[in-house]
Amino acid sequence: MVIDRNSPVPLYYQLKQQMLEKIEKGEWKPGDSVPTEQELQQSYNLSRTTVRQALAEMVMEGRLTRQRGRGTYVAQPKFQHDPLRHRTIERYLMEQGLTPGLKVLDECRIVAPAEVAARLRLPHGGRVYCLHRLRLADDEPIGYLVSYVPEALAEGIDRDALDKGGSTDYLKRLPQMNGHCVERSIEAVAAGQPEAKLLRVKRGAPMLAIERLIVARDGAPIEFLKALYRGDRMKYQITCS
Repeated sequence: MVIDRNSPVPLYYQLKQQMLEKIEKGEWKPGDSVPTEQELQQSYNLSRTTVRQALAEMVMEGRLTRQRGRGTYVAQPKFQHDPLRHRTIERYLMEQGLTPGLKVLDECRIVAPAEVAARLRLPHGGRVYCLHRLRLADDEPIGYLVSYVPEALAEGIDRDALDKGGSTDYLKRLPQMNGHCVERSIEAVAAGQPEAKLLRVKRGAPMLAIERLIVARDGAPIEFLKALYRGDRMKYQITCS
């Protein structure tokens, strides 16, 4: 394919679209190295600045990844999770042929931070069971989950399910889970140093921050979850009819 120099479309954008097409068609597969800046300059007769802009945008969008001293590679595809179609991320990962997993990092009982107390409707000084876990896909960390449960409900937790199945399986023994509803919010944030280290990304890398509140049929909160998912590996998709 050639670059149309008479087109009003910027040259860098034309190059970017042609590279994306190679990825979509499978000519460039996840993990493949892409041509160097110099090779792209020569192949398309473009300036170094133009090539760099196209590559930089694709890296920023998570389609390419750079490895210092090694080159630029096609990134692994993002996991697209539709919470309306797939009730759990675990089910979606399995449908994609991946093995979902959970790794418990820590569990403790603490005085609820102000935000947590407000979401769980606890009084000042109220205590919670706090659970820190990593979400894995084929043993690769893709998410960091922190769950808070009112201490009064903690005795009903299924501790054998903390690192098995879905992220809410440990709550299934609670009678309050019958007929529960879920509230979710999603926003884009930058990774801080602690979660960047856990998720094997650079500090400041784009992340999806997800908050989930599970509420019993009578309106009483059961669990408040704060999760961070890697922006280069996770994409939320909502299908409405």
